[in-house]
Amino acid sequence: MQKHLLKIYIGVALFMSFLSNNSFSQTRSLDSNIVISIGEYRPTVADANKINENPVVVDSTQKLPVKGYSISSQKINTGFDVTPIPAAQMVGEPLTKLYNALVKLGFGNYTTPYAEVWYNSLRSKDYAYGVRMKHLSSSATLKDFGFSGFSDNEINLYGKKFLKEHTLFGNFDYARNVVHFYGYDANLQDLSKDATVQRFNYFSANANLSSHYTNDSRYNHEVNLNYYNLADLYKASENNIKVAGFVGTKIGKEYLKVNGLVDYYNYKTAKDTFNDVIISINPNFSASSEKYSATIGINATMNKLEETKYYFYPNFNLTYNIIDNIIIPYIGATGGLHKNSYKVITDENPFVLSGLKMTNTNQKYKLFGGIKGNITNTVSYSTQVSYASIGNMMLYENDTKDLLSNRFNVIYDDAEELTAHGEVGYQLREKLRFSLRGDYYNYKMKTELRAWYTPQVKFTLNGNYNLSDKIVAKIELFYLDNQYYKTIENENTTQQLVVANQLKSFFDANIGGEYRYTKKLGFFINMNNIANVRYYRYSNYPSQRFSAMLGLSYSF
Repeated sequence: MQKHLLKIYIGVALFMSFLSNNSFSQTRSLDSNIVISIGEYRPTVADANKINENPVVVDSTQKLPVKGYSISSQKINTGFDVTPIPAAQMVGEPLTKLYNALVKLGFGNYTTPYAEVWYNSLRSKDYAYGVRMKHLSSSATLKDFGFSGFSDNEINLYGKKFLKEHTLFGNFDYARNVVHFYGYDANLQDLSKDATVQRFNYFSANANLSSHYTNDSRYNHEVNLNYYNLADLYKASENNIKVAGFVGTKIGKEYLKVNGLVDYYNYKTAKDTFNDVIISINPNFSASSEKYSATIGINATMNKLEETKYYFYPNFNLTYNIIDNIIIPYIGATGGLHKNSYKVITDENPFVLSGLKMTNTNQKYKLFGGIKGNITNTVSYSTQVSYASIGNMMLYENDTKDLLSNRFNVIYDDAEELTAHGEVGYQLREKLRFSLRGDYYNYKMKTELRAWYTPQVKFTLNGNYNLSDKIVAKIELFYLDNQYYKTIENENTTQQLVVANQLKSFFDANIGGEYRYTKKLGFFINMNNIANVRYYRYSNYPSQRFSAMLGLSYSF
């Protein structure tokens, strides 16, 4: 048994030596040991003891104990003064510098001096005042006609006081205008200037008080007091005193406005005196919304002329906005009594007689309708068609009692008036503006053959171009269709024949320009009748041909 065990032990030792020399020789070298043991070998396996320990993470942070604390506060007087900060305000664009005075001087052909002066107060929240003086004259003599010179002189004073809720305004005006009755054949008559001169002296004084309440429920009001005196060289004069105004307030959603007028007029000639009183009251209601606006009322008028008469006129207007101010149709009806004073007549035609027969024009009613709106932000338009019935429409006719027939008388006739009006405007900011207007008139007279000196068609084009407030150009073109004037031919001693004579249509163009060298100094040129044509506005009264004026302006 022992021998067998010994053999086994030796074999195992040899086998281990073999493995040691072959398998592990590549990584580690071990010495060979041969152990020879004699005796009985009893292999035993020792007991294995498990290490029963778990990994522990050691936290190196240490928590400090929290202890209670208290603050002992005490007020310290610093002595610091706080400066108040003003409220923030919107800052607008800087105001344009204004100058107190402006002077314009010029001179043109036909010996035409021109001077105009303005003096105004600067910006103020309390008041405004100013004065304007003007002189323009001409020493023109037109071929085959009499001396056609004229002279215009004006002085205007105004003042305005701004109150808390009212504005008080007043002005005084004086004008001295001289014309000559040059409408005669100078080849047949050689008259001096003094023989054909006419001079008008005009003085007026006006006062106005108007409220500007922001609350519509309060009674906004306005009162105007006007007076003027006009006298000519032939002992004709007139005085006019007029008081006008309104009171308006909002009642519910509607606005009530009552207009009133008292107008006294006195006209004296060398042979007669004429008095006229007009009293009128016009209450009306107005309502509006986003789409429409409407006004309805009545105008009641009393006129004391040769006899007392009463008139009632409609006052109606309806506007409806169909598409965003692009298409706005409107209809309406109106009427009124129009005073034909000596001043109204001479402002339109200064070549009239001094002793005129005065009566007022009665527009019995006027029906109108049209469309207006804005095509774009820069283009607007307006159209209108109207029909009116007119009593005592005023017309001019040559005074045939005078041998020269170079003055005009006024006559009156009833008429039916059909008119059509169209206007297109274009405005590109303050740089460019154009306005084209056309009017058509058709009259059906009761007694007279024609509506004398009234054109059937009239066109006007106005334009203004401003290049950076440095160069300003303007243009005016107008066209008047054929007009007719009345003459009387004697067929025999008992019968007279009324003949309608024609004044040819004409086209005229006026242009002007200004170059502002500095903000204070500028130069201008104005040219009239650039087509250099002779046309007639009244019978035997031709216009001047081409005229030009050069001048300068200065502000200080």
